[in-house]
Amino acid sequence: MDGAGETFCFVLVTAGADLLDWSILDALSEAGRGDATIGHDTLEFTRSAASRDQALCSALRDVESVAGVPVVRIELGEGWAERAWRAHSSNPA
Repeated sequence: MDGAGETFCFVLVTAGADLLDWSILDALSEAGRGDATIGHDTLEFTRSAASRDQALCSALRDVESVAGVPVVRIELGEGWAERAWRAHSSNPA
């Protein structure tokens, strides 16, 4: 993954696999999803690329290279983890 360019936030929604299963987590890690927050069926990315298309395509390629983890939907914009972090950062205890 090239670090040049803008940073894009998006969520890939999967079906058919529990992404929190250790074997799937290991496979996703090896596939290069280090810039994603993982839920049971979602991967929330904050990925740097020259364009949104490049960011999406590289994330899709990384995730779908793992057997049994098909992406069924893409949600553009901030995900829940990014919104929660921003809210926490702007409202320190």
